Amino acid sequence: MNNILLKKKFLLFVIICSFFSVFFLYIKHKVGNDSSISEWLINYNGGFTRRGLGGEIAIIISNIFNFTLRQSIFILQSFFHVTYLALVFFYIRNLKINIVQTFALYAPIFILYPIAEIEVLGRKEIILFLIFVVSLFLSEKKYHNYYLNIFSFLFLPLALLVWEEVVLFFPFFAAVIIIKNNLKNFKEVFQYLLIIFFPSILIFSYIWLNPLTIEGRDTMCSYLDTNFGERCYMSALLLVDNNIYFSTFKVVHQNAQWSHYTRYILIFIIGFLPLNLLVSQNNFVKKNNFINKNFKVKTLFFLLYLPSILLFTFGYDWGRWINITYSFSILFYLYLLKNFIITNNFKINNIILKKFFKKKTIVTLIFILFAFGWNPKTVVTGDIASFPGYRIPVKFLKILIEKN
Repeated sequence: MNNILLKKKFLLFVIICSFFSVFFLYIKHKVGNDSSISEWLINYNGGFTRRGLGGEIAIIISNIFNFTLRQSIFILQSFFHVTYLALVFFYIRNLKINIVQTFALYAPIFILYPIAEIEVLGRKEIILFLIFVVSLFLSEKKYHNYYLNIFSFLFLPLALLVWEEVVLFFPFFAAVIIIKNNLKNFKEVFQYLLIIFFPSILIFSYIWLNPLTIEGRDTMCSYLDTNFGERCYMSALLLVDNNIYFSTFKVVHQNAQWSHYTRYILIFIIGFLPLNLLVSQNNFVKKNNFINKNFKVKTLFFLLYLPSILLFTFGYDWGRWINITYSFSILFYLYLLKNFIITNNFKINNIILKKFFKKKTIVTLIFILFAFGWNPKTVVTGDIASFPGYRIPVKFLKILIEKN
């Protein structure tokens, strides 16, 4: 299967996505009930609480530069999103990819998703993606393993203070650390990871044992109202009710039906299909560390997917969980590919499929339908959205016309 250089076309895609993300974040930051803003209102003025670091940073920027709190949040959201997209481009720009890898890269549950489903745009997981991409840069051969280890030691605890559920995706970080440090047995893996993740373990334990009280939340909300004229709503208001103790099962599933679960099973199957096809045919090039000596590539990815089941069990935003799981997975796959840790073989043995892939017009049409023809909605009960590749620019034009 022929490989094509990624650089020029993907750069255009990243620039377009960056433009639309900043534009829609600007429109969203003034909306009084926007869910992405509510997350960034959480702060420490009522006492230490989970997810408060982002709000504290926004408040500091607001006070230093005399911005409104929403302006400060908009600047942070835009900076993190555009920086993330830029780093993804620079990380993979020199890769040559085949048609199946092209499908996987442009899957509508990856980069396009927050722009297609703008309720997700500006959520804090973008910071977690950014930290992971930086980790992938530091894992390259030209950097000593100390850089990755120190970065993980310092920044993963901060990631927990932004969004504590990132702990479910720590196995992706752990896999990169194991490979970079060339850890060969369970004892080495346990010792290294215990040291590197020790601050994160302490932070998560503290978050778990010290939830915000009702009084603390009320104090935080009063501070927002007094100093910024902002009310607590959604994520900020639900800090106490929707806690960290797996108490939200009924809230998530009381309105869900089997049709919703079936829909998301299909979303997972179809959305992850190109990536899973690639993973199923790839093997580790060498067997020189704990991971490649003990796992096949497809087994490793299956194990990395598993922790996210907790999100789907106790969280309502299933579209987000799909996006987060896929983003970590495809980035990890690209890391393995770029560093020649896995083979880059994808063979089509079926004669009919071989003929199909030679018909460029049909393949192009199917690619457009797959990459730009659909996306999951944010919540488990939401339907499938259609043609984001059309709706995004149309929505942009409508907003411009209304503003003028």
